[in-house]
Amino acid sequence: MTLFGNRDGDRVMVFIDYRNICDMAQGIELGHIDLYRLTQILVANRQLEGAYVFDAVSRFVSKDDANIKIHDKLQRIGFRVVERRSLDYNRETNKVDQKEVDVSLACEMLEHALRDHYDVAVVVSGDRDFVPVMEKVQAAGKRVEVAALDNNSSFNEECKRKADVFYYLDKLPIIALDSENFGAERL
Repeated sequence: MTLFGNRDGDRVMVFIDYRNICDMAQGIELGHIDLYRLTQILVANRQLEGAYVFDAVSRFVSKDDANIKIHDKLQRIGFRVVERRSLDYNRETNKVDQKEVDVSLACEMLEHALRDHYDVAVVVSGDRDFVPVMEKVQAAGKRVEVAALDNNSSFNEECKRKADVFYYLDKLPIIALDSENFGAERL
């Protein structure tokens, strides 16, 4: 139970650390996280002002790149996708390092808070790197909610403690079983 409830009329912005949620989803059997449905559930009866997805892409990206196709689809369904070109791309493991992604998310979250674009920020990531921006946003009079899977590898306890509200993603009906529904693809 929390002092903070979902109030009708609250303006909400959702900030999704895409690679973090993909890593969370690796343990999900028979499906993937449906980001569209997840956003609807987290916003509930409040007013959605914007939903951002932050991700890194390779410096050597082509229009046929799978990540670009995912980003395009997310944009078509209403997400604002912020891509950062990776400085380090390991072709052997096909892994993109998340250079600048966390900083971009933190900057957007803080800028929108200071411009009074929302009352509640929802961070879909359990990354401890977001604790300082969460504290600054709260100091600006905004509430911060965090959503992550309930396992020690997907969220940091400090992040959970700093949140005004914490959502356990594995307790929400956000798993899509077919490939037509869209969300964090299993890697």
